[in-house]
Amino acid sequence: MKPSEHHTAVLYVDDEPKARQYFVESFEDDFPVYTAANAREAMSILEARPSEIGVLISDQRMPGEKGVELLERARKLNPNLVRILVTAYSDYQTVVEAVNSGRVFRYLHKPWDPDDLLGVLRHALGYYEALVEREHLLNLKAETIRQMQMADKVGSMGILAEGLNHHLRNALTAIRAFIDLSPTSTDAAFLGSFEGDHSLWIEFRKHAQCQLDRIYSLLNHISQASPPRIAARGEDADVAAIITKVFSVFDHAYSEKHVAVFLDLDPATPQIPVDAERFQQLWRLLFTEELTHLSPGDELVITVAPALDRSGRQVLRICLRDNGDWPAEERYANLFDPFFVRTNKPDDFGVNMMACYSIVYLHGGTIEAKSGTLNGVEITLDFPLTSSPVANVSDFFQSLLDHERRWKERELEVQSA
Repeated sequence: MKPSEHHTAVLYVDDEPKARQYFVESFEDDFPVYTAANAREAMSILEARPSEIGVLISDQRMPGEKGVELLERARKLNPNLVRILVTAYSDYQTVVEAVNSGRVFRYLHKPWDPDDLLGVLRHALGYYEALVEREHLLNLKAETIRQMQMADKVGSMGILAEGLNHHLRNALTAIRAFIDLSPTSTDAAFLGSFEGDHSLWIEFRKHAQCQLDRIYSLLNHISQASPPRIAARGEDADVAAIITKVFSVFDHAYSEKHVAVFLDLDPATPQIPVDAERFQQLWRLLFTEELTHLSPGDELVITVAPALDRSGRQVLRICLRDNGDWPAEERYANLFDPFFVRTNKPDDFGVNMMACYSIVYLHGGTIEAKSGTLNGVEITLDFPLTSSPVANVSDFFQSLLDHERRWKERELEVQSA
């Protein structure tokens, strides 16, 4: 029969056709059933339907690969799969070894009674669903802790941004006023009082103005990443169109530097709810960061595709992969630390990625860096496909407690079966 998509299925393996037919007739009204005549057929079904089948029940004595060997291979394919062995009394030692090594959840003797087996299978299916739920919650726990760490970092960034902007701007205002009021290259009376080359003063004044502009730009980047300045999420945005639009501003600069950029952007990519202004700012910062540290001959590849994050949430995953140099002694997570720089170039602020970190987090997404497939850095951004707030920690821990209670109840049911 064709299994329902809303139920976990059972795979029964036996080389006897009548036994397989009897199994289907006995249980097809209770849950979806698949059958196989040997280990090879069983593995093909398991590989084709890895998330659909939760219980594997196999006869021990079959031509070719035996039941225990099949169950061991199936365990490696799906550790959560609940495995049941059907044996004759003469296979007792084999059963003991299989149970002791953890390869078998339960064992049954032939001939099996349909009523007894139905109870065993129901317990097995409940146990499998508990294992799957537990794995999901563990992934959710990791994601929640990750979000908590991001929240802590973003909060610290906000304090840093406000403090730097308040104190440094006040000091810079006085310096800016002094430079603006200082004589320029056209003030012959002032320059005439200098002996030697007048160009020294002129170049120094230009350099001071340039450095002031650089500091103001740095403060603006920090300010834009400050949490209070992030607006509420807006309407759905066309990610491919925004990336293409922002890159058009940088295209000439990348070409001049001889850095190849490949945009793998599917026009059918799902739209996501974002603050359009901040999302464009995110890409300006990312393109600036890559342009700064990449060298002539390097490559940057950007891909966009739907995916599932660690907690099973549907997200739009954006990956930036480059083959630029990375300091061997540095951790990739340092990329998002305030003022961390990959290079010693004068235009490497070291604050762009901190701002990106904040913008992504405040949209309910995540961003991380790791060693890339191009031997450079791979930056992965996950944005939820639907508008969703940052993870609610209290809700997560309540679901964890509820699961622990259900887990213990199922364990008691299995032990008493």
